[in-house]
Amino acid sequence: MRNFISEFRDFIMRGNVMDLAVAFIMGAAFQTVVKSVVDDLIMPLIGIITGSISFSNIVWHVGSADIKVGSFIGTLITFLLTSFAVFLILKAIRKAQAIANKNAEEEAVPETELVVLQEIRDALAEKKD
Repeated sequence: MRNFISEFRDFIMRGNVMDLAVAFIMGAAFQTVVKSVVDDLIMPLIGIITGSISFSNIVWHVGSADIKVGSFIGTLITFLLTSFAVFLILKAIRKAQAIANKNAEEEAVPETELVVLQEIRDALAEKKD
């Protein structure tokens, strides 16, 4: 049992799990901000345009069922804004990584044919001596 607890502790303390936990918490906080932007800024503007006081109150009554179209559209806008923000963040990260890799490649001295041939010549010269 002690070994199991030790393995679990090591698993939790790994960098990837901790990074995932931090990313999850930050994602939840970011989702709250995006939801507020949609609910408090965008949806009232759409409500003004559509003539509805509250966009989330747009409901279709089909028989005894209430289809909450306005609420669904708000959720869809929240999803699209969140997805777009994550896309922009990942795009920026990839670009930064590409620039870092390019700089690392430029700093590394490439081994050309001339360098390889010189090394072979030097090795052969050492064998003759």
